Amino acid sequence: MEISLQYVDPEHWPRPKGWTAVGLVGRLALAYDPARQPYLVGEGEPRPLDPAAVNQALVAAVDRAGMTVWPGGWTHALPAAFGLNKRTTQRDRIERQGLHPAVLQALGSAASSPDADGIGVLLVALASYADQHGEGGTDPRRALDDAERAAANALDILRRVRRGKTLLNREGHG
Repeated sequence: MEISLQYVDPEHWPRPKGWTAVGLVGRLALAYDPARQPYLVGEGEPRPLDPAAVNQALVAAVDRAGMTVWPGGWTHALPAAFGLNKRTTQRDRIERQGLHPAVLQALGSAASSPDADGIGVLLVALASYADQHGEGGTDPRRALDDAERAAANALDILRRVRRGKTLLNREGHG
């Protein structure tokens, strides 16, 4: 079984409410029910899959998607971006236990972006800001809100500098 982690449009691959689609197996979507059981969806009734076989195939799928998002290596970036224990994302652990469907869905969505490597940089930077400077305490949503405000502030600073002439313009004149 070859899994491609990617964005799965619900209009093309309908699935039951509450299920998480994470990618494709051939022309069918790989989706997880709320109990984290894997299924193929897209033609007729959802077909259950063997979780052990899916987890084994996930190792290569995570590697391909991870290298698309973080071409320099994903083994540190993925857990840093998504707030995971590094052990959770090691290949042997993925092979035995898989990854949470929300993580697989997020990785597939990022890997589907035409600017996937740029998205990867932003994911790590925003997560780092939230973890180190966010004032959310135990509430990661508040820390991410702080990172969002900081990103808007940083963009505003960049816009002010890049809007017109900077100290050294593009032709090398001061």
